[in-house]
Formats: sequence, structure tokens, C-alpha cells
Amino acid sequence: MGAAISCCGCPPRRRAGAANDAAAGLTDDILAEIFLRLPPHPACLRRVSLVSRRFRRVVTSRRFLRRFSDLHGGAPGAPLVGFFSNHNHGPWADTRFIPVGVDGTGDCRRSRCRSRRATAARNPGGVLALGDDAEWHVIGCRGGRVLLLSPTRLRLLVLEPMLGRRQYIPAPPAPEYRPAYFSNAAVVSAAGGHDELRLRPHLFRVVFVSSNAATKRSTAFVYNSATFRWTKAAATEMSSVIDGRPSVLIGQTLYWHLISHGLVAFNLETHELHEILVPADAFDDVHDANLSIVVPRSGGGVVGLAAVSGYILQLWTLRDYTHGASTWDLRNIVVLDALLPLRNARLPPPPQLPASAKPMPLVWLMALDEDENVGYVWTAAGVFAVQLDTMNYHKVLGPVCRGMQFVFPYKSFFLPQGGSAAMIM
Repeated sequence: MGAAISCCGCPPRRRAGAANDAAAGLTDDILAEIFLRLPPHPACLRRVSLVSRRFRRVVTSRRFLRRFSDLHGGAPGAPLVGFFSNHNHGPWADTRFIPVGVDGTGDCRRSRCRSRRATAARNPGGVLALGDDAEWHVIGCRGGRVLLLSPTRLRLLVLEPMLGRRQYIPAPPAPEYRPAYFSNAAVVSAAGGHDELRLRPHLFRVVFVSSNAATKRSTAFVYNSATFRWTKAAATEMSSVIDGRPSVLIGQTLYWHLISHGLVAFNLETHELHEILVPADAFDDVHDANLSIVVPRSGGGVVGLAAVSGYILQLWTLRDYTHGASTWDLRNIVVLDALLPLRNARLPPPPQLPASAKPMPLVWLMALDEDENVGYVWTAAGVFAVQLDTMNYHKVLGPVCRGMQFVFPYKSFFLPQGGSAAMIM
């Protein structure tokens, strides 16, 4: 008869005496190797830490937490900690990081969102502050890493806030890249098999796409942290230039938005760079800045789109693509004010805008969790996490993101606090 397994995939908690007897002949290093192979679920290490003082000492050591976070810190099961943004004013201007569970005054709500991870994200030590790089521009967030571009656009920074790591890298070399060009970038894990990544989980790649506005020619570069070198991967002409919205990774393909009417697609394996036209039926003046790449329910590496106009959400799936043409299927239409609790909500007064400014949209898709296909939807009542397949939702923030065009979700298991992990304490 097999051993019992808990709902999170962890072994059930054993009596402390029996566990200590079984581990008596094992060194702390061997125990650490065993615990490193636990499923990446927040409850697993907590259960281990409650077995005995020895187990707790092993799994709360800085060395172990660094290794476990290297392996699993950006895993799909990691919880949402909060959002990075490029908004430089308001109560979170000092860090440009907004933890989950914050209301319009900057304090945490009295709910389950008021957790240790939210408290640690707001701690005076500034674990998630950008520090000396506060003027840098956040352009990507994935796998526990944050990617930033310098104000001069001549350097990039790969920041791992939970581990205290930062690596500065130069922008792609001239003459291929110019700071005056439109550009965007993404950080992804290093290439290689499972064993290689286990041995060197700290390695990463940066994919940088630069668009020449005059020629409409886009060029993709790949930086490998193992070799400390850039490689020119591909170049092609497109109908427009890349914009500043975050990338989305679907399968082995990175996607960005073009400024108008298209997507940029870069395959991490083949290094193919190409343009995909968006569905014409989902594009008008309102949709111009409210179109977002999503992960369709069908999966299989297929790209999807969410288009929002007023309170109407359209979800599209790319069915067929050839160079210069694409076919999209409309798979769902959702009335968001009927789905979300907006009709009877007490909404704050709208901000005063210049007469020449466009009115703020009623609903805005600010970010996507590509692992869970969860869209973070801004409304005047707050920010909601909406699972785009089931349409289940919950509120993650009050209306503190007013004026922000988009944000970068940050997920991690660990928030160091007092020398140990907040999720274990």
C-alpha cells in the first residue's frame, strides 16, 4: 500500500519522534538534498519545519532557501506577492512595488490578503525596493527575476530581490542597437535540460528586441548569462514598432505588442522572429491601448488575445497563421460589470483630467499571469484577478493603481524576514 499524500503533494506530517529516528543517521546536507526535492508548494516546507527543531533549522537556513528558491522560486505554484510598476508618484513611489491586499490609502485590508508576505513586502528593510536603481525602467518580471532598463537605455539589470542578487549587463552592441530606437526585453530561464538547470539554476537569458522607427526593421538579440555575451538572433521588417507592454511567454515563444495592429513573436528554440496581425474585428480606437496577449484555454503553445471596450471583454484565439496573414476565432464575450461587483460598489470620485486628455477607461487589463492565465483587471473599485478560462475572480488591490497603464506581477515563495522565510514562520 503506497504512502499517503496530502492535497499539495507533500507527505503527511509525521510524529516528531519517528521522523527524528528515521533521520538520525543522515547529515544536515543529506536532509537538505532530500527537502530540495519536495514539490514547490508553500505548505511543504512549513510542514517539514513543524516536524522537529532540526528539520526547521535545515529548511530555514539561508543556504537552503537560496537553493530552493533558485529551483522553484518562479514555479507556477508560487504565490503572487505584488506588482512592480513604473509609476513614480503616490504612496508606493519609494519602491514602485505594491504588495497584494492594499487599499486606496496604502494600508492592508483586514482579510486573508493581509498575510506575512504582504507585511514583509512593506517592511522597512525594503526587500523589494529598487534601491540605487529607482530611476530605472521595469520592463520584465518572470521566474522571481525583475528586468530593468537604465535611464540612458545603455544598460540592463537583472534583479533577484528575494536572493539579493543583481547583475548589470550592457545593452546590445552598436551599430545594431541605438537608444533612440523603440525597444523591449524579457528575462527567461537558461536553455538546457532538467539536470543542467538543477546544477546551474542561477543562469538566465535576456531577449532584447529593438525596432528602427524609420525602416520598421526589428532585430532580436539574446544574452546568455553563462557566456556574458549578446548574440544577434534574427531581424525582419514589420508594419510597426515594438511598444512597452510586458512580454508573455507561451510555450517556447515570447510575444510582445506592436504599437499598432500586431504582435511580435520570437521563438526561443528556432530564433525565428515574425509579426502576427491582430483580429480586425477586435480593433478600434478604444481597443487601441486595451488589447492584451493571453493564454487560451486550448493551450498547446497557441496565443490568445483579450480586447476590452467599456465593460465588454472579448477573448480571441489564433487558429491559423502564415506570414502576412492570420485567422482568429472569437471564443467568448463577457460583460464585466455583470461579472465583477461593480454596480453597487462605492466608487471614489474620478480624478481631475485636463480638458484635452482622453477619459479614463472603465476597465483596464493591466497584467497577465501567464502561468495561470489570470488577468489583473483594473476598475474604479479596485484590481481583480480574473481567471480567464473559468471567469472566477477575487480582489487583490484597492483602487491604488489609478493612472497606471500596466504593471508587472511578481511571484515568489520567499520573503526574508528576520533571517528566515516568512512563508514558514
